[in-house]
Amino acid sequence: MDGADWLRTQLTSFGCASCGRPYRPDRIRILAQREELFFVDLGCEACGTQAVAVVTIQAEDGEAPRADAGDIELARTGREDADEPLRPAVSPDEVLEMHEFLAAFDGDFDRLFRTPGSPSS
Repeated sequence: MDGADWLRTQLTSFGCASCGRPYRPDRIRILAQREELFFVDLGCEACGTQAVAVVTIQAEDGEAPRADAGDIELARTGREDADEPLRPAVSPDEVLEMHEFLAAFDGDFDRLFRTPGSPSS
């Protein structure tokens, strides 16, 4: 079993943030990995809610590794209707765009946030 399959198996024990039902392995998509961090798209088959989670893998000395999904982020789509389905606070495409940006980012925050026309430091 590779790392992605192991992680999917671990995440099936997490319940949907909206309805509480467990996620199925085929509705868990690994978007990106950076060392012990995984960006994961979770889709609930029961209620249709989509969520994006940042998952960390932790292993204590002598113990089996375990997944920690932290808080799963969901947001309303704009209407305040209680029957309206939830959507991810951040879309999978936005997570991938940020991953690509960070992979190429040189760390120059002054240049990144400089107002056009302002003098260089």
